[in-house]
Amino acid sequence: MTSSYRELDIVCRALNLTYKKTKKGHMWYGFINNNMVRIVIHEHAQGRDIPTGTFNQYLKLLGFANVEEYNDFLTNVK
Repeated sequence: MTSSYRELDIVCRALNLTYKKTKKGHMWYGFINNNMVRIVIHEHAQGRDIPTGTFNQYLKLLGFANVEEYNDFLTNVK
């Protein structure tokens, strides 16, 4: 199971990460569970699915235990 970058933006916004415009896209950054999180998204990636390995890495960074927990959170914030 994977997610799109657009859905990742929704989750990052709901987790109160800070948005910053970059030269070729944007970045979400902040602290979650005392860990610095930095997620960079290219400007043309919004509709694309996140590759599986990258998605699993983002899940761990954002503090989700598994994909189901992420999807439940996403469903509640939409």
